[in-house]
Amino acid sequence: MTNQVAQGQNLDDFLINLADGLTQAQSTLNRSPVLNAYGQEALVYHIPKMEFELKLDMTSTSSSNNASSRSLKSKLAFRPSSTSNNTQTASSVIRGVMVATPIDSGRPTPVVTLSATKASATKVKIELRGSDSVGQPLSNQLIEINIDRELSEKLNKQERRGALKSGTNLSQSTLELDANGYATCQLSIATSEQKKQMIAISADLLSKTETLLYRHQ
Repeated sequence: MTNQVAQGQNLDDFLINLADGLTQAQSTLNRSPVLNAYGQEALVYHIPKMEFELKLDMTSTSSSNNASSRSLKSKLAFRPSSTSNNTQTASSVIRGVMVATPIDSGRPTPVVTLSATKASATKVKIELRGSDSVGQPLSNQLIEINIDRELSEKLNKQERRGALKSGTNLSQSTLELDANGYATCQLSIATSEQKKQMIAISADLLSKTETLLYRHQ
């Protein structure tokens, strides 16, 4: 615990310091995701809760409202327990748990799924489905879909292939899910595109992003 908090007058100082430390630890984990074989973020560690125990000494202090007033007000000051503390204090042990709470007030989170069906040598049907985490369709929601050319180039470079051709594109960039949470668009592949090229297609729905990897045959 820092000296700044140790010299604080309120119990809030200690609890806020604990919360700040927990937030910083989770932020560090968020910046260090586990990557899959394609270099994509596949896993982030999450701290579900933190149990704590505070051993504090409480010292009563007195202060007056103004210089002419004789009435005194008592106030408790908190500091970490110490065997070297010679002042008259009362000690207390405070135990508690800080628990992670879900975003969006615990409402179900969006889920995006993508699939690809080859229609011809250069045409691929892309199907998208949007739902929430309990399986209910997200009707009439807008979903953005794009070719992730940077990721595609990175994946193809690993296999000693070049970047995607400019003629490889999607028929639409914004779709609206129907009443059942479905939408489709078409991927057109340039005739000059190399065989075995990996095409990364990303879809964004609300706060969720999903990526489909399609290999050109």
